[in-house]
Amino acid sequence: MSKKINVLVILFPGFNTLDMNGPLEVLTKSGTSDYFSVEVASETEITTSYEGVHVQRHKVLDDHLVKSAPAAYDVLVVPGGNGDKVNEQAAKLEGAFMKLVATFAISPPREFTPRVLLSICTGAFFPGNLGIFNNRYCTTHWENYQKLFTAVTEASIRTHGQPGKVIKSRFVDSGLNEAGVRIISSGGISCGLDASVYLVRLLVGEPEAIDVAEFLDYAWRQTDGVVFGEDFSDGRPSLANGAPNRSLRNRSRL
Repeated sequence: MSKKINVLVILFPGFNTLDMNGPLEVLTKSGTSDYFSVEVASETEITTSYEGVHVQRHKVLDDHLVKSAPAAYDVLVVPGGNGDKVNEQAAKLEGAFMKLVATFAISPPREFTPRVLLSICTGAFFPGNLGIFNNRYCTTHWENYQKLFTAVTEASIRTHGQPGKVIKSRFVDSGLNEAGVRIISSGGISCGLDASVYLVRLLVGEPEAIDVAEFLDYAWRQTDGVVFGEDFSDGRPSLANGAPNRSLRNRSRL
């Protein structure tokens, strides 16, 4: 594989540490660092998680990054966190954080590389508040199903779309949107690990996904996710060194 898949993780005050660390662990371990380059962006130099962990950013999350990110990154990971902090951040529709999520979701993929927006846990409220889940399936932490349903319904009214549907699952791949961006949401906290290993399978290949799960000594619950729509074999070049990227035929846990 000659070209790495560039991943950007965006943080806000009060984010959940595992929501960030889960994807980071998966995408930088057991050889997956050969495929993924991961950076962290935030509006502040140091961002403090809900658990009190301080994280230093690689990139400044500002209007410049909002404009440049689609040309530089292929995957955007949006962690969740403390409910009040998530609501506070999600309400800032004109802030750089929300503008980046919105811009990324409507930016077509770079040549030869799929584009993916992945929300973790309550991070679903960020795309949810922007109408990105309009007419799509999504999930979040089980305690917040009703709240997310309310959020996506209100967003659909603001954006003149059809409301999304919130379902119970460890992760949901709702397929490609009109811009060709794949929209994936994960359930609560540890579900981000399953979604991230699924992301490795989707973009790189099944052997690599199995390898990273084994290296992390993690029981990958790959059959507890739901996948809708077409996979990346629909005319896009395979990123698995010739191996087909197959959608999972997983069961819905409704």
